[in-house]
Amino acid sequence: MNKKKSINPILKILAVLFVIFLALFIANASGYYESKIRDNMMVTEEGIKEFEEKVKKGEEIDISSFLHNERVDYSNGVSHLGDSLTNGIETFVSDGMKYVANIIKSLF
Repeated sequence: MNKKKSINPILKILAVLFVIFLALFIANASGYYESKIRDNMMVTEEGIKEFEEKVKKGEEIDISSFLHNERVDYSNGVSHLGDSLTNGIETFVSDGMKYVANIIKSLF
């Protein structure tokens, strides 16, 4: 009789958490957020140039025409949970690696 070995449920949960961690880490490392910040900075530089031109021409200046807040907050409970989970895993792995390194140091 062939009996299939079942994987420990704790290992399944750890594997899923690790995949989630990798996905969030790659999204952060891909530079998506940095590119968005860079785009906003370009808009600000264009606004500064436009402001300087209006000052040179002596036109009336309305500060609200230079402030562009196009940021839409899509965060929710799940994204906050993902961030917290990622930070917790990162701390756990970092502390674990430090602990292992200290053990190895003590052996030599």
